Formats: sequence, structure tokens, C-alpha cells
Amino acid sequence: MLGVDVDAERTSWIEDLGDCAAAFAADVSTEDANEAMVADAIDRFGALHGLVLNAGLGTAGPIESQPLVEVDRVLAVNLRGTILGLRAAVPALRASAGAAVVTASVSGMLGDPNMWAYNASKGGVLNFARAAAIDLGVDGVRVNAVCPGPIAGTGMTSPLERHAPDLYEEMRSHVPLGRWGRPEEVAAAIAWLLSADAAYVTGVALPVDGGVTASTGMMRPRFGVG
Repeated sequence: MLGVDVDAERTSWIEDLGDCAAAFAADVSTEDANEAMVADAIDRFGALHGLVLNAGLGTAGPIESQPLVEVDRVLAVNLRGTILGLRAAVPALRASAGAAVVTASVSGMLGDPNMWAYNASKGGVLNFARAAAIDLGVDGVRVNAVCPGPIAGTGMTSPLERHAPDLYEEMRSHVPLGRWGRPEEVAAAIAWLLSADAAYVTGVALPVDGGVTASTGMMRPRFGVG
């Protein structure tokens, strides 16, 4: 396994896994970085059988006044980075008949207040995965997307828990399962999509969201009529 992050410190734990894993520092929004990380993975491990494109940034602000530098960075990492990552990996995935999973979001399936840039980026990721699944299926390469809902303990949600506990609890109250998800629950869905058990699954958007997308959103669970 090759783990990639723009911040080398965030991937330092990977080195503790031994010879089966390595860390790679790179900015996934650049073409050179994506080509380099694929080349490094093949050089270290001989082939590339599975690809997970998970890098992402969040942002929020009004459409008419949010700084464009923030918008551009979110689109560059979330959407451009996903496109460049898969482009760089396609020859290796064709050679191994491998699979790719991209991390979209329930925010790519539906909208959120003041999160238009993030929504746009994740919506693009989702439809890119569908289109790539069509184009690469003839080569035996599968491409799927996971769409997490509110997941605790991530770089995007931990600050929310610390600094906006009321909003954190408000979000939890809209989850039919009644709790925030855990990172390992998303990881399990990704592992399944990469595995042979999902050999006939491609082009799907799999919500891992505790039931969030099952609701119209008009009423909280247990507060409906009837």
C-alpha cells in the first residue's frame, strides 16, 4: 500500500506497517504528483491492483462573496485531483484488471446550505466516476464511488465537533441511525468495492451515511407524522 498526503506528517504512521506499506508526500491537484505516485507504487510493489482517491477539502460561504481562491483550491483537490489520479493510474489498472474507488459524498448527491463549492466538487467527482466506469469497463477496470454522510474523527469534522458542538449535534439528529459514522465503516465499504466480492459492481454511488439520503430532509427521524 502506498499512502499519499500533501502533509508528510499525516502519513508517517504508514511506515509502521512494515514493508507492505509506504508513505508518499504529494499535492494531488498536480499532474506530475499523480504520475509520480503511481510510478512509485509500481516500482515498490510491482503492480497496481487497487486505487483509492480520497483527498478532499471542505469550504463554506455565500455564492456571491466566498473568496475564489478558496473555491479554486476545493475544486483543484476534490475534483481535479480525482481526475488526475485516475488518469495517471489507468494504464496500470488496465494491466492488472484492477479497480478504483473515489470518495464522493452525500453532498455530491444532494445540496447543503452555503456549501455550493463543495457540493459542486463532489457532484463532479460522482459523475466522473460513473463516466469512467463506462469508459474503462471494456478493459475490465471497475470504478465506483463511496458517498459518506457525517463521519466523525476526520480532518474535516473534528474541528466541527470541537468548535461548533451545537451544529455537530444538529447534524447527528438528522441521521436515522442516530449517530455519526466512523472512518472504519467507510473503509470497510471501500475494501468491499475493491475486492473480488464486488467483481460485477461498477459505476455505483454507494451511500455510507446512516440513512441520511433515505430521507426527504423535511423532518427529523421520529418527528414525522403517523
